[in-house]
Amino acid sequence: MKYLLARIESYPRYQGENSSSPAVMGYAQDGNIPHEIYNFFEAADSKIYGYLPKEGGRDLERLGAVPGAKHVAGITVIFISDGKVCGYYLNATIFAERQIHPDNLKAGASDIYVVAQVAPKNAVLVPLDSRTSAMKPRPKGTFPVLYGNDESDWAIWFEQWRKEQEVTKALISEKKRKKSSERVERSSNARNVALNKFGYLCEACGITSNNEIGRSIFEVHHKTPYSTDFEKRDISVDDLAVLCANCHRRIHKLPDISDISILKTFMDAS
Repeated sequence: MKYLLARIESYPRYQGENSSSPAVMGYAQDGNIPHEIYNFFEAADSKIYGYLPKEGGRDLERLGAVPGAKHVAGITVIFISDGKVCGYYLNATIFAERQIHPDNLKAGASDIYVVAQVAPKNAVLVPLDSRTSAMKPRPKGTFPVLYGNDESDWAIWFEQWRKEQEVTKALISEKKRKKSSERVERSSNARNVALNKFGYLCEACGITSNNEIGRSIFEVHHKTPYSTDFEKRDISVDDLAVLCANCHRRIHKLPDISDISILKTFMDAS
């Protein structure tokens, strides 16, 4: 595996993030717009194109290409700012010759030239509040782009860090899935409890139905917001009310969703 490590601006400018944050790199401190500003934006051809500082990374033979090759694929590109990972490409293609961005993008008055191409699914921008992982060991010097391979200390660290990130994402995803499943299950139980006690009768407007199609309009309303203490709450029938779909939407427009009488007063007044 071949790697490129690129030192870039901190990028709160990416994807609409706060552009007023202090500049990290000298060229940004001088007031210049970073050319890598679009490194994680999908182009019109559904690919992502990357600028590397000082157009580095174009020595393709150091990336395993044969002499005279115009491009080389399968490269991992890591972007760091102030020593911390802020994004990366997996399985990127690097070009021997710089190219004008296919969307003719500019940084200020200057054309943006790119030397990397990657599929959007393989371009990962680290969220702004998660850019806290300092590369270890931190490469020395003021290089714009550094070449590496499987034996490079910083590449070994990156792969371990990336695996840890994937595990964390998987755990978060599973937690969300479990919560969603519990929410659906508990919602179904609540519906059965409320309908068994109150019947198919809207507590607000009084509409009722005795046939299966008509009954489909009835919904269960949680007088205490359902999200409140979701992990700890036990459903009580006193927390529930049966409302028709229209009244259910109306009550959620009111400041106090716990008092059905307020909704009735509002409907009588209108």
